[in-house]
Amino acid sequence: MTHSIVIYGGQFNPIHTAHMVVASEVYHQIQPDEFIFLPSYMSPLKTHDAFLDSKYRVHMIESVIDILQFGEINHTELERGGQSYTFDTIKEIIDNYGDVNVYVVIGTDQYDQLDQWYRIEELKQIVTFVVVNRNQSSQDVEAGMLAVNIPRIDISSSMIRKRIQNGQNIQVLVPPTVEQYIREEGLYE
Repeated sequence: MTHSIVIYGGQFNPIHTAHMVVASEVYHQIQPDEFIFLPSYMSPLKTHDAFLDSKYRVHMIESVIDILQFGEINHTELERGGQSYTFDTIKEIIDNYGDVNVYVVIGTDQYDQLDQWYRIEELKQIVTFVVVNRNQSSQDVEAGMLAVNIPRIDISSSMIRKRIQNGQNIQVLVPPTVEQYIREEGLYE
């Protein structure tokens, strides 16, 4: 029997309420055998002006997994260091699992940049992209991909970091355990 895995990658810097909604909606719609959070060390298509050591990001993801009651963390890209490409990570995961259906969660912003992804045509042959609407109410996708429409929540990690730097409230934007951890560790100040 084929094993199904959802891979939800990102910097999660920090992980926030909108990430949780995406994870929950995708998990309950697809009902995979495994749901994997894949924190990136350094995304090739993002700026890294607010780099945070991965141990803090992993801790925050772990607290969200406790709240959601599903998921695990894959440390492949963190251990690899430097820039990681989704194609290489997915190939490694497929090689480890064998007979597996892999779903890769991306948002509208990433969907609009897919033509810039490393070995994208090959990647499209081995995964099913699950595209969630971001900054819009719904998402149309090309054939062979799934669209999962989530309640629109305009929260971003960069907005949360900026609010912390400005001494503003982040309550409800992140779960209480994440907010407490950010405050205790003095992150993003």
